[in-house]
Amino acid sequence: MTVHPGLNWTADYIMMAMRHGATRSLEYIYRWKDRLADTLNDPDYASFWSDLEVYEQRAGTENLPELSFSLYRQFRETGERHAYELAYFERRGRLTALGLLVAASPSAERLHVLEDLIWSVCTEHTWCLSAHVPEGEEAGAREHIDLFAAETAQMLAEIIIMLNNILDERVVKMVRAEIEGRIFNPLYREQRTYGWENADHNWSAVCSGGCGIAALLLLEDEQLRARAVQQTIHSMNAFLSGYGLDGGCAEGIGYWVYGFGFYAYFAEMLRIFSAGKLDMLSDPKTKAIAAFPGNIHLSDGVFVNYSDSRERETIPPGLLSLLSKRQQIQFNMEHRIPLLTEDPCRRWAHALRNVLWSNQALFEEKNEAEEPAAFVYLEDMTWLITRGTLAAEEQEEMTAAFSIKGGHNAEPHNHNDLGHFILHGGGENILCDPGSGEYTQAYFAPGRESIFQIGSQGHSVPVIEGAVQQSGRQAEASVLYTKQSTPQGIEIAFDLTSAYPEAPTLARYIRRLSWNGPSGTSEAELLLEDHYQWQQSPDPREEGQRIEEPQVVEYFVSRIHPVMQEAMVQWEGNKAVVTMHYDAERWDARMEEVETVDHDHLPLKFYRTALTLRETADDDRVSRDHFAAETWCRLRFTIHSR
Repeated sequence: MTVHPGLNWTADYIMMAMRHGATRSLEYIYRWKDRLADTLNDPDYASFWSDLEVYEQRAGTENLPELSFSLYRQFRETGERHAYELAYFERRGRLTALGLLVAASPSAERLHVLEDLIWSVCTEHTWCLSAHVPEGEEAGAREHIDLFAAETAQMLAEIIIMLNNILDERVVKMVRAEIEGRIFNPLYREQRTYGWENADHNWSAVCSGGCGIAALLLLEDEQLRARAVQQTIHSMNAFLSGYGLDGGCAEGIGYWVYGFGFYAYFAEMLRIFSAGKLDMLSDPKTKAIAAFPGNIHLSDGVFVNYSDSRERETIPPGLLSLLSKRQQIQFNMEHRIPLLTEDPCRRWAHALRNVLWSNQALFEEKNEAEEPAAFVYLEDMTWLITRGTLAAEEQEEMTAAFSIKGGHNAEPHNHNDLGHFILHGGGENILCDPGSGEYTQAYFAPGRESIFQIGSQGHSVPVIEGAVQQSGRQAEASVLYTKQSTPQGIEIAFDLTSAYPEAPTLARYIRRLSWNGPSGTSEAELLLEDHYQWQQSPDPREEGQRIEEPQVVEYFVSRIHPVMQEAMVQWEGNKAVVTMHYDAERWDARMEEVETVDHDHLPLKFYRTALTLRETADDDRVSRDHFAAETWCRLRFTIHSR
């Protein structure tokens, strides 16, 4: 693992740096209450505070959901985790809401409700999700640390520091004792090993960051606190090792928010505690990582959403404001304070920092900023994104965009989607990625490829001789070339043969795509060419057999119902239309409806358009050169305004 020298500080240097900044840092946290109170009458935050009051009203009228054994056992017995997590995140939502409300506008009634909530969370059997406790280790689950145990420790630590002068001292002592027993003792004093400590994905950043912030705030032993910081930085280095120099997050935009968000939150707290001497955001790689959401933002809050991510994301404005200031990056996105309800996990860290750090002026300047780059090629991940302005006669100009994904089929939160692409127009992904499905035991178990959102059957890639793409590192998109063909045009070609090892006679499969962007014209064009070469075999004509062309089905996925016409398929979005032109003499088109559920257990319908290779006439079969067998599929897609 490559470690940047700036993230390899000794324990003695860490202790010395924090000795100078610790007092000032606690004063900084005390001032959080003033900043929260300042936003109470700010119209930009009105909906945010009203949403928190809904949780307060519920806390006053409805019992706190119990994390019962009946809910806990469901995951092991049925694979179901939704019911337990609904109760868990309702509890966290109420605690987040009351913590912020008490800080901004305290009252005796609010304070008592908050203290009861804190007390109840402190008495939970485990702060982990049921799905994250290893089987057979339920008895020791109190000291197991997952993403949400770390988040809970951070939330409680920040609440008791910020509200130390008004909380009942017995509640404060309870929190300190629980964090000591659940987090500090096993992780820092006993040095137990947790798998996430060396992970190269979001777990290392979230778990170490949440625990690390709690350590900064609550550990009084300077040496232990310095070792805790050093241990946290070790895990943060592991997290950074999962990123290439292009700064791309293979897990998707949602997990960028989660993983790099907690990296940035801990980094900022550490910088404050060390009076600027320990600055994790000085690592050069972090600037490329910080640029990721801007690189994959298509338009109107819609993102490239490969892996387990939603295409519509509200990136925490507090996080973007911090990164814009620290990394000198301009984000061309809307400024909006999201509601706590919009976050299914009701995260304290995002909600608090959205209020503390959001700087609307940074977002207002986006109108004067340069437009995002027309072409973005994240070479380490092999994601290509292109954008352009589509002219329209009777409506405003709109963005037309295209993205395609390479990589391999063993990435974090992997979907088997090599060669899959997105076509975007007028603020929506018209040919789309299915995003994340509902997280169940089966979603992360062997055989997960049968799930629509995960398997290649749920993406705009072919099924070859009945074979879908296979999982594993050996299934890789080999880039043959990329080139800019015109000022607004780019071409890319992949060899995807290794993704289809179970296609019996496939010798080679090449996918070429050529995008001609609009640049102010009324139409954008994508040319797709799939080339299949088949294995050579003795000529069956000598035995009187017919030569049959291997079967290929080309799939295209959308949430929009396609309109079938002769040699043409159309998907009509709200503002833009995508049209696919195909050779009707060689291919038959049909549409299939696929009903599934999304990440939040809500019903979702996709339309999968299939182009099936027609059987060749008998005379053509006999005359075809079997020793050089190949199949071509050439398609033209256009995007124009409605």
